[in-house]
Amino acid sequence: MPNPLDKIKAQVKKLSAYTLNAPECRVKINQNENPYDMPEEIKTQVLARLSNRPWSRYPAFVPVDLLVTMARFSSWRADGILAGNGSNELIQALLTVTVGPGTKVLISEPTFTLYRLLIEVLGGEVISLPLTSDLQYDTNLIKHTVKEKAIDLVIICSPNNPTGGVIKDKDLIELLADFSGLVILDEAYHEFSEHTVVPLLKQFSNLIVLRTFSKAMAMAGLRVGYLLSHPDLAREIAKAKKLIAERERLFAALSQIPGLQPIPSQANFILTKTSITPSELMAKLQAKDILARDVSRYPMLKDYVRFSVGTEKENNELIETLQEIFTNLPQFSPHL
Repeated sequence: MPNPLDKIKAQVKKLSAYTLNAPECRVKINQNENPYDMPEEIKTQVLARLSNRPWSRYPAFVPVDLLVTMARFSSWRADGILAGNGSNELIQALLTVTVGPGTKVLISEPTFTLYRLLIEVLGGEVISLPLTSDLQYDTNLIKHTVKEKAIDLVIICSPNNPTGGVIKDKDLIELLADFSGLVILDEAYHEFSEHTVVPLLKQFSNLIVLRTFSKAMAMAGLRVGYLLSHPDLAREIAKAKKLIAERERLFAALSQIPGLQPIPSQANFILTKTSITPSELMAKLQAKDILARDVSRYPMLKDYVRFSVGTEKENNELIETLQEIFTNLPQFSPHL
């Protein structure tokens, strides 16, 4: 029997899982949560609103009212804000549109482990710098390395997790002014420092700020995060956010079609093993005016095709056509 892990990316298999052992205990101080729960009256209001909404319907893809409220709350423009299922989803969407093979991303470690995990999964190169001896950002080293190593992207968590240190405005301004790439500033803990870099968004279009309601706002269980950036950047990141959702939906649909075996993907495409020859499948798809990619010439991919993640309409057409093709086959090859 073939090993199902053989087709998983090598850079994924070598990584440690992003996980946490969370046994029941009397004192829980291991996840930087707010120890004070949301007031009961607010919970009651939220639940009342939820009960009046149809749960069978998808919410609006662009939550306009929420973005307008966030704009007032954060003192930034609504068209430069994205909301997500926790800031982790937005970090993934942001790195999806900026990181690929050969992309150099600078981080100072120790820091939030998800940055390195996602960069490596996406094929980027992590350029890691140490903190100073007193566990603060070495901004001189950061600015030097950005020029010396031709860095594409800088990620700074401020206040930093797990050290609590911050980057000073003066140093951040100098970095932004001299750097042509993007600087991601993760402000997950900014309420505790009583400081924010959001005012700098008006001056620097290469700054992106990440925030969450999980920490100071005591909403970790609801997974609400948001991103603030130049409106043009927000629109591009929103595309990736939608593509990620479509990728997961397409993967689930392909998994249900006998004769197809999709491989989990962190990119904007899905590699898929097929029970008929890739050339035959390509011909059947092309007859329906659908173009996909035969990748059977690659080493180890003799029985594989590749589907790019399209629009919702394109993905629906692909799913329906594949269901029709494989339903009408007399039998499926046993090698799947």
